[in-house]
Amino acid sequence: MQRPVQYPKPEDFIAALANPFDSEAVTKVVAPFGLSWSKAVKLDRDLAIFDLSATAFGVDFHFKDQGLVNENDGHSVGEGPNLLTSCACWGYEKGVETYGGPLWRDLRFSDTTADAIAKLGEPNRIGRYDIHRWIFPDFQLSIHWNSPDKIRVVSCRMVSE
Repeated sequence: MQRPVQYPKPEDFIAALANPFDSEAVTKVVAPFGLSWSKAVKLDRDLAIFDLSATAFGVDFHFKDQGLVNENDGHSVGEGPNLLTSCACWGYEKGVETYGGPLWRDLRFSDTTADAIAKLGEPNRIGRYDIHRWIFPDFQLSIHWNSPDKIRVVSCRMVSE
């Protein structure tokens, strides 16, 4: 049986972006799901890019070495720290539990494109696979639908990524 979770607020996810794994802001969003750095999976043999997943709770976190994120800040790749660059809350996706916490601006996984636009405004970009992207001052939000009223995933990313 899954343990009860005190889900982070949507604002907590946004505040955690661009922070190192061991920061208070990131701990606030990963700890409720029982995640630790030892569970991180390196996605590329040659680059410091990591995924930290809690599929039982429908949430994923993506980290990159600071040298990859801010290439001009003097950090060498591999020196760290590993910064949170994006997080994903899963809706209708096979093999992943639906995220049970609150979403940004009261989004629901059953929202249609029109519902999302009513809550977020017109998207800044509509990309491949009909992925809608909104760019806010502190982060980017993207939504990918499986069908007109079934959101597959809601993701938030660092603005600079």
